[in-house]
Amino acid sequence: MSKLRGAVVGCGMIAEFHLRGWARIPEVEIVALADPDRSRAEDRRARFAPAAGVYAGLEEILRAESLDFVDIVTPPWLHARQCLVAARAGLHIVCQKPLCDDWAEACALVEALKDYPRKFTVHENHRYRPWFREMLAGLGAGGLGRPLFLRLAQHDPCEPPEKIDTEVERGVLLQYGVHLLDMAHAVFGVATRVQARIHRINPRVRGESLAHVVLEYPEATAVVEVSWKASGMQQGEAMLLGATGEAHYEGKMTRDERARFRVSTAQGLRQDEQRSPAADYVDSFYALEREFADAMIHGRPAPQPARQNLESLKMAFAAYEAARTGQPVVMAEFAAGAA
Repeated sequence: MSKLRGAVVGCGMIAEFHLRGWARIPEVEIVALADPDRSRAEDRRARFAPAAGVYAGLEEILRAESLDFVDIVTPPWLHARQCLVAARAGLHIVCQKPLCDDWAEACALVEALKDYPRKFTVHENHRYRPWFREMLAGLGAGGLGRPLFLRLAQHDPCEPPEKIDTEVERGVLLQYGVHLLDMAHAVFGVATRVQARIHRINPRVRGESLAHVVLEYPEATAVVEVSWKASGMQQGEAMLLGATGEAHYEGKMTRDERARFRVSTAQGLRQDEQRSPAADYVDSFYALEREFADAMIHGRPAPQPARQNLESLKMAFAAYEAARTGQPVVMAEFAAGAA
């Protein structure tokens, strides 16, 4: 079988990890890289895709290359237009989170492609962290029982690695917090009510640099905390309490040297291990991309389809609305364009 020909559009910091994942999939070849800063694309080519062509943008790639799929890794305000360009070319699409930085635009994009015959996936990799997948596997008959409470926290004593994220109107909640909201969605689904507070605690970040979100469910609660602090200590945690057990991850959810993961059930401590956040981070990119490749090859449903991811994104924009009004948002009443 000939290899699936792919392009990566956008060669910033996170593109390295997309490319590492694709390089581990023998049925895939990245044949094109695009970035307005040609030097960034050339650097990615030298390190991860030596046979790839280098281009300024997606349109230029489409004039020169025959593709099966595109991986869009550009800023979110470019996603809708680029996804539609890729759809007109009949390509399978992977789009980096957040799908859009505007709720109405995200809804319109998903509606426009609702009958699209190719795969349309949002690259949301936190739910693919190996330790989090173990948490999910432990629910129900896996020993943890019915999930009752989830707390997800990531407090970074620094700005994000991409400077552009410090300059946009919406800060840490949309640029990072959507990861944790999607993890909550993986456990509980869409909340019935959302409460939130946001604050600007880091003078070097234009948007909010601290967010606290409470997701209410009929018989459960999830709490999400994220921040880009100006200084201080790194803090990260995921705690899942079930009816018959609990799982606890202590450590950074992105790249770091070590973390601890424990699982306890009615029979006692079942698991207690040291983990490498850096290795888990890299593996989560590969796991999502491996599923996407299998979906293209075997005609399986796409992982993280855009319509499903829209449910997680909806909770993020509902949180902004709750923070703006100081009142809880009832999700059944939250409509397109509300935020």
